[in-house]
Amino acid sequence: MKSPPNPAQIRVLIVDDNAGDVFLLREMVDCTKSRFRVSAEAGSMEEALRILAEREVDVVLLDLQLPDSRGVDTFSRAHAAAPDVPIIVLSESDDEELALQTVQLGAQEYLVKGRVDGHLLQRALRYAVERARAEAQLASERDLLQTLLENIPDRIYFKDRQSRFIRINRALTALFGLKTAEEAYGKTDADFYGHEHAGEARQDERRVMETGEPLLGKVEFENLADGRKSWSLTTKLPLRDRKGSIIGTCGISREISEMKEMEEQLETERNLLRAVIDNLPDLVFLKDVEGHYLLNNIAHVRWLGGSDPREVRGRTVFDFFPDHLAAEFHRGDMEVAEARQPLLNQEEHMVDAKGNHSWRLTSKIPWLDDNGNTVGLVCISRDVTEQKRAEEHLKKANAELAASREELLHAVRNLQQAHGELRDVQLQLIEAEKMKSIGRLAAGVAHEVKNPLAILKMGLEFLSTQKFTDEHTPEILHEMGDALTRADKVIRGLLDFSAPKQLEVQRESLNGIIENALHLVRGEMKNGVEVELDLQSNLPHLKLDAGKISQVFVNLFTNALHAMENGGLLAVRTFTKQLTGVGSNISDSRAESFRVGQHIVIAEIDDTGHGIPEDKLAKIFEPFFTTKPTGRGTGLGLSVVRTIVDLHGATIDIRNLHEAGVRVTLMFQS
Repeated sequence: MKSPPNPAQIRVLIVDDNAGDVFLLREMVDCTKSRFRVSAEAGSMEEALRILAEREVDVVLLDLQLPDSRGVDTFSRAHAAAPDVPIIVLSESDDEELALQTVQLGAQEYLVKGRVDGHLLQRALRYAVERARAEAQLASERDLLQTLLENIPDRIYFKDRQSRFIRINRALTALFGLKTAEEAYGKTDADFYGHEHAGEARQDERRVMETGEPLLGKVEFENLADGRKSWSLTTKLPLRDRKGSIIGTCGISREISEMKEMEEQLETERNLLRAVIDNLPDLVFLKDVEGHYLLNNIAHVRWLGGSDPREVRGRTVFDFFPDHLAAEFHRGDMEVAEARQPLLNQEEHMVDAKGNHSWRLTSKIPWLDDNGNTVGLVCISRDVTEQKRAEEHLKKANAELAASREELLHAVRNLQQAHGELRDVQLQLIEAEKMKSIGRLAAGVAHEVKNPLAILKMGLEFLSTQKFTDEHTPEILHEMGDALTRADKVIRGLLDFSAPKQLEVQRESLNGIIENALHLVRGEMKNGVEVELDLQSNLPHLKLDAGKISQVFVNLFTNALHAMENGGLLAVRTFTKQLTGVGSNISDSRAESFRVGQHIVIAEIDDTGHGIPEDKLAKIFEPFFTTKPTGRGTGLGLSVVRTIVDLHGATIDIRNLHEAGVRVTLMFQS
């Protein structure tokens, strides 16, 4: 079992195949006063490599001529096996060229055997160990410096006295757009930056070299030669040699463009905030916990009788108001500060420094530090004197209005009665006008067109039962049948439009009518059409003709579904609200049915179809006007819808949505 090494001793490996030389070397190494002790001996390269692999030696005495290795190759193999262990080369010949070659390869010393004594060997061993330790420490520090230079995001560089780069780190190499740092060596800032920045940098470096004083934390605007711009925080130091002489400069620059942009943005926002505060008509001011004014806007300064904020800063209310008023103001401030609860919109009767009376709406907010301690108050006070006067006038007007309430109610009842009579007359006029313009046409169509259409239809049904040798005849008969069906649909729509309108109203559920109408149009729903219902559950029942209102919703749902051939979303909503205005395409005859402030019931239908051309919106309620292709619509659907809606004293509004599609809004009196 091996004993642990003594840290006070330095272990020596002797590699030599000559037993006499080994004996002499051991004697010279193991002298009484020496810290060196021979820990192992090897007579061949193979044995030496095995011992070196175990890492149990501190220095090697190596003979270059071994049975299994000779010359420089002997040193190279030993050095490769233990690069951190110092090696002293021993040789029989005084070969200066060989000595130089081994030293260049890493040998600590080259000794000629016949000229070595104990003192020389001890000194060579001591120097070899100390030199190896110094080189190892230097290599470690060099590696640490290299790691720092290559991984720090800051840009580091070293320059000579002519401000030429002699070393730069990876961050600066990347900024310059170079593949290797060596490409920058020997060049100056003028090769990478704009003329102005390069000249200013050169002057700073000359000043550092002349004075020996560092330049610390200078904010610089850098304009690179390729047009890139950035801000950096730069420190430059004098670069000295071992004797303390200044031989150049070294610098470190940190990219602060983002921080600079944030500072500029913060400054802009600060100036904007100050401009807003100073131009507000409200009084805005900030106090500390002792009541000293710290910040005041112009309006507050003038209210206190001053002209410049500096006249107010640091003073208190006791400097501007009588003691009894100042004490009252200060007591209110301290109560808010101690409670640490904001006081919002408190109405106060105030007297300014000139004795002018006013009413103000004041808010006081505690100003807290990071620990939650009150350090002051933020106060905002708005002049509401005119509002108070208006409030008094309003109270007076309300009193006058209340005095004539009965008279007004009587007038409203008379107006409602007159409105009902007018509505009846209007209904009669509408029916008379329609019957006058369309009645004759509808009756003529019924007798002159419908009967022939029925005969043609029977003929087509008969022919469709026959067999034909011509393969095109059945197809032609089918097309004729479709044409007759469309014609019959137009006739029925026209008759429905011109038929006398009698309402059979009773309290109905609008939500139930909508759900039933959706059930009726389910056959028109294509794949990809989604229905979204948002029906208010507590919707009041309305006075409606359920059949006719159902026809309204069936027509509107059908139009929406036809507009979404490739699928889309059909959204239906019902809700109550207080009326604030009416739609742009509500007829004048219906406008008087509603009053602003009245509670109404609204049904909205949204689709995501192609919408209605803006130049066609004004015509959509006209009879026989349609935007659908031939065969898809008669042009009477919306005319019938409008008629039914008007008969119910309701309104309809149709307009395009901003995104896509159409919104139909129906308003009913609750």
